[in-house]
Amino acid sequence: MRLIDADKIDFNEVFKGQSDFAKDTREAAQSLIDSQPTAYDVDKVVEQIKCNSQNIALLYPDDQGGDYEYAEGIEVNRAVGIVKSELKEQTL
Repeated sequence: MRLIDADKIDFNEVFKGQSDFAKDTREAAQSLIDSQPTAYDVDKVVEQIKCNSQNIALLYPDDQGGDYEYAEGIEVNRAVGIVKSELKEQTL
């Protein structure tokens, strides 16, 4: 699989001309690209990662007072699983 930014394709540049054939070709190519599923939904992945994150305590070394600070975090393997499942789901 290969990801492209379909919004950056300038069909007028690719299929030049004012003929009906050129116009039909541009429209057909645009329709073909538009009908393809999104290969990767970044917003969906971010939402899943946020839903799976949790508060974690960070302990500073003793020379800095040994204080705790809380932060949002997610286990790396869980995050990787979310990304891989999203890619697999989008390619089905």
